[in-house]
Amino acid sequence: MAPLLGDGDWLVVHARPETQSADAVAASALGAALGSPLVDAGRDVVRVLVPVEREPAPQPGWTLGVSAAAGPGEWPAADTQAARALARARATRVPLVRHGARAGLADLVPRADARAHARALLAPLGGQPALAETLRTWLSLHGSWDRTAVALDVHRNTVRQRIARCAALLDADLDDADVRMELWFALRQG
Repeated sequence: MAPLLGDGDWLVVHARPETQSADAVAASALGAALGSPLVDAGRDVVRVLVPVEREPAPQPGWTLGVSAAAGPGEWPAADTQAARALARARATRVPLVRHGARAGLADLVPRADARAHARALLAPLGGQPALAETLRTWLSLHGSWDRTAVALDVHRNTVRQRIARCAALLDADLDDADVRMELWFALRQG
């Protein structure tokens, strides 16, 4: 008997075809290959909800990003994880990237304190999601202009302009490793 959606943990998979845009047939075939009929074929990305016991494997012709296991109440966060994993997979040109679930620095600081610090530190960005996402992606890709441009599907000059704007608004030296680390920590709290 197939599990009900409300039972157990699931993985959110974001997938992008390597050559052409995904049509409904290709999206359904991908869902079948991953072992799930729960497929959402978007314009650029196909999303698949996969039972956690069916660990996704690389699929020929596709680039995949996989979230950490999540229950139904955590699916929005898992969707974001999968999107970021897909961006990282595309930027690094690997067929599949999984969201990391290991313990980290954030586990040492109470969540409420970490979020308050992040909000204060990132407040100068004024809630501009494109700037925050560009900064997050750029930091995750070690300051690579080209890989960030690929991951965000924008021109590398757009990345340079956005990062310069972030540095100016935050009044921060983004060449300083300590500044980068603190911003990375703050961006991971959101």
